Amino acid sequence: MKISVIIPVFNVEKYLEKCLQSILCQDFSEYEILLVDDGSTDSSPAICDEYAQTYSQVQTIHQENRGQGGARNTGIKAATGEYLLFVDSDDSLKSGALGTLYEIAAAKEADVVAFGMDFVDEQGRVTATRTPTESGTVVVQDESLFLTFFKDSYVWNKLYRRSLFAENGIVFPERIWYEDMCVVAETALFVKKAVLTDRSLYCYLQRSDSTMHVKKTDKNRDMLTAMGHVLHFYKERDAFASHRDELCFLTVMHMMVLCTLRVAAENLRHPLLTEFYDFTKQNFPDFKNNKTVKQQLSTRHKIIFALSRRKCYRGLVWLNRLNSLR
Repeated sequence: MKISVIIPVFNVEKYLEKCLQSILCQDFSEYEILLVDDGSTDSSPAICDEYAQTYSQVQTIHQENRGQGGARNTGIKAATGEYLLFVDSDDSLKSGALGTLYEIAAAKEADVVAFGMDFVDEQGRVTATRTPTESGTVVVQDESLFLTFFKDSYVWNKLYRRSLFAENGIVFPERIWYEDMCVVAETALFVKKAVLTDRSLYCYLQRSDSTMHVKKTDKNRDMLTAMGHVLHFYKERDAFASHRDELCFLTVMHMMVLCTLRVAAENLRHPLLTEFYDFTKQNFPDFKNNKTVKQQLSTRHKIIFALSRRKCYRGLVWLNRLNSLR
């Protein structure tokens, strides 16, 4: 088996069949689909079982709810493929995606292949396209690999060599948000060769009721757990000092920029704003003047960082309003 496609399933009866059909119609045969029903209470389990009975490539695993991370871990344990592809059950693959990805991975002997994705609304319209490189195919196998992956915290726009997980003790944290960020950051430590392609092969559905779009301000506290998990992982493997600047960038990007902006937009007095600042300062006392942070943040993120490190949270609210008017 060349590719194991791992799909966590939880109450997605409206979207699951479209997701599965987009994979089953691929012009590539050496793959398996592992459907991990994570305690669904709608008709998703029945859909999973129906597809497993109809298609030999499909296997269904039912389990009590352990969250998306727990479902992916179950899929990894059951997988037999040389490579792993994580697909969310409300998303879909473009035609030819599996064949293209395996062809690139095999030709370049890659540990990871990162590819582009279309952001799609619920009417099927493409609202944006994001690719890891602007043109062609790029091989990355030097220190720039860390920043390449630290800037992109998705797991479902990457094809992973399965041995990266099995041989290095990498698992998804369970029952928290931002579990993707942990795995992307931790696998980067063991990737010897990554390939970036400008091909857009994945359709990422922007659901108004999805986990990341529902306003649950307190769930941003999970970033403290997730980032603590990553820093501990690097320290345990004596890799913290050698990658300190990249890890500082990762912490600033997620805590001082993305999460701070998200929380400030909901509550200017939320205690998490102080907790994000204190965590960053405690682990990286020089974070305000870190050269990697200054070099790698985009212009917009530099503005957000400047406001958040001065604790000018009201300014972040105004910045958000200005962006929404464009």
